[in-house]
Amino acid sequence: MKILHTSDLHIGHTFFGIDRYDEYEKFFDWLRNLLEEKKVEILIVSGDIFDVYMPPAKALKQYFDFLSSLKNIKVIIAGGNHDSPNTLLAPKAILEKIDVEVISGSEDDFVKRIEFDDFDILAVSYLREGILNKLSDDITDSFKKIYVASDKPTIATGHLTVGNFKPGESERDIYIGKIEALSADIFENFKYTALGHIHRPQEIKKGVVYSGSPLQMNFDEDYSKKVVLIDTDDFTYEFIDVPKFRSFVRLKGNYDSVLREMENIEKESFVEIELDEIVDSVDIEKLRKEDVNVVKIKLPFAQITSESVDVDKITPESVIKNIFKDDEDLEEILKVIEELKAEDEN
Repeated sequence: MKILHTSDLHIGHTFFGIDRYDEYEKFFDWLRNLLEEKKVEILIVSGDIFDVYMPPAKALKQYFDFLSSLKNIKVIIAGGNHDSPNTLLAPKAILEKIDVEVISGSEDDFVKRIEFDDFDILAVSYLREGILNKLSDDITDSFKKIYVASDKPTIATGHLTVGNFKPGESERDIYIGKIEALSADIFENFKYTALGHIHRPQEIKKGVVYSGSPLQMNFDEDYSKKVVLIDTDDFTYEFIDVPKFRSFVRLKGNYDSVLREMENIEKESFVEIELDEIVDSVDIEKLRKEDVNVVKIKLPFAQITSESVDVDKITPESVIKNIFKDDEDLEEILKVIEELKAEDEN
């Protein structure tokens, strides 16, 4: 049997106030085709289905539209730290009618063992501290009580941080008590552990795997995005590249070079610009294009000097001279300052 593992969808995510629904539609279309092409029978989503606790109506619609479009596939959805248990729990009974299992992360719905002929799946949501404290005073012991493999080969899910991971650059740190990351040894009796929360796809150790987020969440996530295909005949697995549905571009340099580079930017890209020179507002506006999302423009803030400065000797005139030292109107500016001082003295 073939299983596909993904996580951290963050449906409804916006970037600098710009929605990304078109990207999600393209991703879901691609994912549907992949599931059919690879003859996948089970889809696992290991947490952070939505980006916020109260997702907008359009995000909920995308979620339900995607799930209802799947044919002959069992879906297992485990809630993450971004997900509201109540939001996931509300349609649980209805989704079961189309073979979608939801483990919401509420205090009475955080783990479920799902049995198949030759293996089991232990579906575990993000575990909030209140849940773990009810099981044991020791957090690690609480995890061990939950993560128990059956007599059959078992696949587990989890939305948490596991030691020796490489961060994905945009996920929130999760602390449970004083524990930042669990040891991967907790999963040693499982054939495969489908992890979520870290956005960078990676294998922590054999069979303990983060699929990562399928969409890039910010400029720092400039690495290939993946999903993971698992074969339950021998529990081998492979990472599959997810296409990039929108580009994140960083441009750096002088004004003229950046302006030239802007001509080749793909439509709808997110762009961050860092200039190494001061330019006026008119020139800044020329960097913006209607079909490109320039979300940030950085300018040099101040000249760094190794010279020591006597604060008591700083005057408004000296500050103005330093700022406008290369400006041809410096003398006129100083004259205006002198006139203002004279008026103030009178």
